[in-house]
Amino acid sequence: MFIPNEEYLRIQAVLPILCVDCLIVHGKKILLLKRVYEPAKGQYWFPGGRIFKGEHIKDAALRKAREEVFLECQFEKKLSVEESIFTKQGNMLSDIHTVNVCCLLSANNIDNISIDEYHDGFVWVNLAEAIELKLHAAVLSPISIYFDQF
Repeated sequence: MFIPNEEYLRIQAVLPILCVDCLIVHGKKILLLKRVYEPAKGQYWFPGGRIFKGEHIKDAALRKAREEVFLECQFEKKLSVEESIFTKQGNMLSDIHTVNVCCLLSANNIDNISIDEYHDGFVWVNLAEAIELKLHAAVLSPISIYFDQF
């Protein structure tokens, strides 16, 4: 369901937004995208975004993988639920509060990976490389959970 931008900004100013984060793995590496816009501008984050009303978490995760990195993935499982609260900064109109369901997705073929206009770079990282990036806790926590499986 599409919400006009002006209405979405009003909702975002007063309510937490329910999102999916896609921890996409290929081999033993995780995909991270560098954000262009606030919140978290210039930081590495998972592909992801809001869940639409009536959309299942699994479907939202697969949709966001297609929209943001143009990858067809397999949904493996829900890894964690994280929370992000960003104080208003830059061109943000209000504070932003998200509740993020982090989903583990596997990508069989990454040959056609491409990123959308909301990101300006990507990296595939292992746990040590992820720690060096000084990631937001909402990103580092699911990465740690994933790598603790091994």
